[in-house]
Amino acid sequence: MSRSFLAFIFVVLLSACNKQGQETLFSLTESAKTGVDFKNTLQSTPELNILEYLYFYNGGGVALGDINNDGLVDIYFSSNQGSNKLYLNNGNFQFEDITESAQVTGEGGWSTGVTMADVNGDGFLDLYVCQVGDYKGLKGQNRLYINQGDLTFREASADWGLDFVGFSTHSIFFDYDQDGDLDMYLLNHSIKKPEVFAHADTKFTNQDEKGGDRLYRSLVAQGENRMVEVTAEAGILSSSLGFGLGVGIGDFNADGWMDIYVSNDFTEDDYLYINQHDGTFREALKEMISNTSRYSMGNDVADIDGDGLPDIFTTDMLPADPQIWMKSVGEDKQEVYQIKKNLGYGDQYVRNHLQLNRGDGRFSEVGLLTETFATDWSWSPLVFDMDNDGLADIHVTNGIVKRPNDLDFIQYSQEPEPNLTPEQLTQKQIDMLPTVKLPNFAFKNEGNLKFSPVADSWGLAQESYSNGSAYADLDNDGDLDLVINNTDQEAFVYQNKAEKVGNHFLQIDLKAAGYNRFGLGAQVWVYAGDTVFYQTLSTSRGFQSGPSMTLTFGLGKKSQIDSVLVAWDAKNIEHFNVPSVNQKVNLEQGKGKTTPFPTKQKDPSLTILPYSLPWSHTENFDTDEFRREYLLPRKYGTEGPALAVGDVNGDGLEDIFLGGAKGQAASLFFQTKNGDFEKIPNPIFEQLSPAEDVVAEFADFNGDGHLDLYIGSAGNEHKQGEMFNFDRIFLNDGTGNLRFSMNSLPPIGENTSTVAVHDVNGDGAPDIFVGASVVTGNYGAIPKSYLLINDGRGIFREATNQYFGADFRPGMVQKALWADINGDGGKELLLIGEWMGIQVYGLNQGNTFELIDEKMADQGGWNYSVSVADIDGDGKPEILVGALGLNTKLKASPEKPLWLYHHDVDGNGQEDPLIFHYMGGNLVPFATRDDLIKQIPMIKRKHKSYVDYAQITGPEDLFEKELDQIRKVPVKNLSSGIWWNKGKEGFQFEPFPVEAQFSPIRDMVLLETGDGSKSMVAVGNFDGFRNDLGRSSAQAVQILTWSQGGWKSVELSPDISRYWGEYRRIVPITIKGEKCLIAVRNNDSAVFMKINP
Repeated sequence: MSRSFLAFIFVVLLSACNKQGQETLFSLTESAKTGVDFKNTLQSTPELNILEYLYFYNGGGVALGDINNDGLVDIYFSSNQGSNKLYLNNGNFQFEDITESAQVTGEGGWSTGVTMADVNGDGFLDLYVCQVGDYKGLKGQNRLYINQGDLTFREASADWGLDFVGFSTHSIFFDYDQDGDLDMYLLNHSIKKPEVFAHADTKFTNQDEKGGDRLYRSLVAQGENRMVEVTAEAGILSSSLGFGLGVGIGDFNADGWMDIYVSNDFTEDDYLYINQHDGTFREALKEMISNTSRYSMGNDVADIDGDGLPDIFTTDMLPADPQIWMKSVGEDKQEVYQIKKNLGYGDQYVRNHLQLNRGDGRFSEVGLLTETFATDWSWSPLVFDMDNDGLADIHVTNGIVKRPNDLDFIQYSQEPEPNLTPEQLTQKQIDMLPTVKLPNFAFKNEGNLKFSPVADSWGLAQESYSNGSAYADLDNDGDLDLVINNTDQEAFVYQNKAEKVGNHFLQIDLKAAGYNRFGLGAQVWVYAGDTVFYQTLSTSRGFQSGPSMTLTFGLGKKSQIDSVLVAWDAKNIEHFNVPSVNQKVNLEQGKGKTTPFPTKQKDPSLTILPYSLPWSHTENFDTDEFRREYLLPRKYGTEGPALAVGDVNGDGLEDIFLGGAKGQAASLFFQTKNGDFEKIPNPIFEQLSPAEDVVAEFADFNGDGHLDLYIGSAGNEHKQGEMFNFDRIFLNDGTGNLRFSMNSLPPIGENTSTVAVHDVNGDGAPDIFVGASVVTGNYGAIPKSYLLINDGRGIFREATNQYFGADFRPGMVQKALWADINGDGGKELLLIGEWMGIQVYGLNQGNTFELIDEKMADQGGWNYSVSVADIDGDGKPEILVGALGLNTKLKASPEKPLWLYHHDVDGNGQEDPLIFHYMGGNLVPFATRDDLIKQIPMIKRKHKSYVDYAQITGPEDLFEKELDQIRKVPVKNLSSGIWWNKGKEGFQFEPFPVEAQFSPIRDMVLLETGDGSKSMVAVGNFDGFRNDLGRSSAQAVQILTWSQGGWKSVELSPDISRYWGEYRRIVPITIKGEKCLIAVRNNDSAVFMKINP
């Protein structure tokens, strides 16, 4: 029987193993056989418990490494209230407890994070143990155990200046100044009350002696076995705002120097320190990352998408179980969120975050897209290739003995029973805290940013309270085993059976010059064919833990290595020939071929042009839409600016109109021959500045040969029919002077979202379809959209009923477009929007419009932009749609739609918009109980507690009326993509590449490339979602190209990272004879760009 066939059989068995009792990828070993019987047991007391010390149940860590250089990886656990344990690996998964003889018990302190590193550069791994001390009777101090080379250690923290006394979480060793020895970053945590908000700038002036982080510089390279603290001079923040729970290193800007990422719990932002090459760091989180986890726990830095760049994964505590989620603390209330923003804090959300390194100085957060965002009360994320298929998988530990985020507990604590003694109250509160054991999470990387939950099928789903975790090849069989430190339960030691799958691997041990003998912080790239595998050597990962020094690369079916590249530091980069797979190799600095530092070349497909306008959109944030409508999913008052391009003054050059927000006058710019733009004053623009301009269109409405201007107003502030919600037409006198025509339009006072111009009745005069997005104050209600017929003189009458019928209400329209969809030579009206499908209306023989494609109309979506073109050259037009995308908490499919129920639940005369979404098999409200009570006070009586509210498993549990009597609208698809025209078979949907699903596509432009292929430039991002959904800002500008091979996302030059923002519109424009594009951003300036052939 062939080896490949055996591997195939093993993979088949894995898929059904747990249900049939067959072999899984991982096997949980028994302590009686391994000898690893460590158990971190916790006993609370009246003086020390979860109420007195919030991190009482954070648990311990685990460090893996070969302490005696015998080629076998040993295990060291930390204990909170007992002795730490060191287990010597004797081979064949047999371990021996040598803690006492090795003298590494931790001396009875409250131990937290543990790290193995060769601190003194003698070739043996030392141990650094973090502890909590000088608090609530805890007397610990951090311990440095120097390896004596004979299976014993000497405690030397005081000698080295590392005997810190305070609230330490973890440490990480690396050579930050590249002088050849190992420095140390010490991660600490505050103990101040997290609910008390200080201004974010406090971090720059406040230093916490026991809770602030520290940076220590080693003097080993200078001949001294000690370290000196350099926190302040190095630019490291060390205030009481920081609740550090995770620290990782990575070369985030690809300059060859290690940078630092710190996860902070509670209010404080995470930190991203960029190495300045001079012994200092610059904190750059907000300029590189849009949003982070709110309760940031552990983190890991690794290449998740296989592009050779370090990405970042952080954990939080969002439950995946709907019942736990509905009774647990979630996102900040809108008013609290705004307070934090005003105090200078960034955007933080209660969920895991996966930050993809774009290679241009920014990260795109895609945790929601990958569906790795909810793993409950999570601690240690580890990103490593569990099955050696060449793709980095994700493992997350979770669990806490007592859950202090339970909402019923919090409500009781705010209004406790009277007449209880303090001791009785404390015990009552502790007893109220839920105790729920859950399995850990594991996600298999399927490629293309798709992950599948596999904890159960891979044998990793034992229920536990798991904290620190680490991986290493404990049995030297080429795959990575897993060790987990549990609370009140024996540690898990999992043996990996991936060698039976038949995938190849390569293991690398590094031997560096100088005193950083093991090469910590080195970057390694393994090249095999068209695939690159990338890792950074670090022994601190996840939460309070760290893996071994050996780098294990799963290669999948790659049977040959082309080359290995090692960047020891920024100046020492070497190329090694390692052709064989399935082996461990030792790579020694100085033995390879010197080569330049690898840089990733970006395709200069998009160039930012130097043109500029003396103008920037200034958004008006006076109206708090979420306070007016508690269940509103997003803002509708930030849809501007309006943009239109055309030759207004007839000089052959294209001019620009820009519409302002409420309180900002619109602007008209004439283009000059040298490519500059001159602002043309117009007093009427100033007078009409209270209107919010969101759309604009140039057309010759009165037939005089000059371009006139239509401006659509919205803002979700004014009621229907109010003066400054009216759309307006400006007629051109032939010189470019635009005159407001008060009589051109009937009084349209809806929230206009789109304007589409077309000669509907064939009289030679352009008519207008006006689409509306939302009814002010009544989200979910369908606004009225209009068809306006031109009398030829620029005077319009409403003819909606005449052409569409009295019942025409297409939906919450976002974009309208006239195009020949069915190939009959005429133009059909295409409408898209939120909570509606793709609607195509064509004229029938009765000269009225009717819906001509039920299939597309039935695929309800959240769509924002649309374009029509014959993409494949078969003579039939396709429909390209920009939608919300898949990087959202909201999920939708034909089998599990997203639902909007629009109904007056409490009979107060106001319809209530309730969004329901699937969690597992349950269709549950997206809104929290608190938000529902604000909108519908009777909910408090019907669902008296959060536990009661968590029992809702469908809409029928919330509504008293029969569901078939309630208006409800489904969304079945949230993807941006293309509807291929299959002729008589109708249209068939294909989603765009995954990169196009990162954020909403708000507008798009199609361009011909001249070689038979086509390009689409799409712009997006939207920050106006309610806090429960979070901002969506992972993809500002992107290019998709199509050829017969399909769609491809094109990487952009780093220039675009400097022009991030919320893009609303993009329009072609010719400047000095060159075809360019102008794009506009909400609350920001315009950007000029061009696409290179």
